[in-house]
Amino acid sequence: MLDRGTWWYKAACGVLLIIVAMTASGMQSAHARVMVDMAGRTVTIHDAKRVWPAYPPVMHLVYAIDPNLLAGWTMPVPDSRYIRVPDRNLPVVGGWFGQRTPNIESLIALKPDLALAWDQTVAARPDMVEKLNKLNIPVVAVRIFRLSDYPDAFRFLGDVLERRQRAEKLAVEIEQTIRRMKQFSSQVPNEKKVSVYFALGPDGLTNDCDHMPFLDEAIQLAGGRNVYRCTPNTRTIGKKIDRERLLMLNPDVIVTQDRIFFSKVYSDAQLKMIKAVKDRRVYLVPNTPFNWLNYPPTYMRSLGVRWLAKTLYPDLYRPDIKKETKQFFKLFLNVDISEKEAGEILMMK
Repeated sequence: MLDRGTWWYKAACGVLLIIVAMTASGMQSAHARVMVDMAGRTVTIHDAKRVWPAYPPVMHLVYAIDPNLLAGWTMPVPDSRYIRVPDRNLPVVGGWFGQRTPNIESLIALKPDLALAWDQTVAARPDMVEKLNKLNIPVVAVRIFRLSDYPDAFRFLGDVLERRQRAEKLAVEIEQTIRRMKQFSSQVPNEKKVSVYFALGPDGLTNDCDHMPFLDEAIQLAGGRNVYRCTPNTRTIGKKIDRERLLMLNPDVIVTQDRIFFSKVYSDAQLKMIKAVKDRRVYLVPNTPFNWLNYPPTYMRSLGVRWLAKTLYPDLYRPDIKKETKQFFKLFLNVDISEKEAGEILMMK
């Protein structure tokens, strides 16, 4: 039988434990945030200090806002001096893109607070959402299909990641770029627009269709005209054509991100008949620290459209592209580059 002092002591301890539990529960509940993501889904998150992006473009998006928030890389990053060394040492986990899936054991070990996914893949990959939810990793969808989606995406993630001031600077910069480029392209009469073919693959015979937003939006903003009109097999992959079709398209300019194609285009006897080749107007898209126009499609397109405008209309596009490159790298990648480095990145003499 308990004496009066022991009973009061144990009762007081019990009440204290209840109060502590209620307080902890209240604190956790107060810290939880309920939001509607960019796919219209209601998601609850409790923290956003360790973020795992399921797709490369989303990975680059988080890196621009604050690389310290990344729990791990979705894919290997370039061994480049323009990616800061401490950030390069993050583990590579993989992600849900193409035919790939992440290393689940590595993902569990990272203990991310949330996962970020591309909005159009959330409905297409219910297995991804289900698996992550079973791991108690909430999935937040972000829309970044077109360059014009990025201002909203930056602001949305600025709220989610509590980096609003930084995200706003990036959003405003892209909005200003789009506004300036629309103004520039409107000055080019339709009949004088340079026709552009984007060559994919080592033979250059694959291309994104004219209404695919990754590339076509950039060509339009730069004042060009995409000569390749087709219906894509998927939302992200164009179609293969034969050489006869490419000869018929006869573009004024060819741009490519494939170094093999670029290295042999001027020595190919058949391709010499194409206007772009005859005029020596085949260009390799800058890809430092990653591609400026297409795959992976990222905010680098905001700089890529300016490079493309300068490439298509060297006498009409007036801004100093080297200066703009230096400013872009400083803002988005937080690295300072010299005039010489800017020229090397742009592959300018």
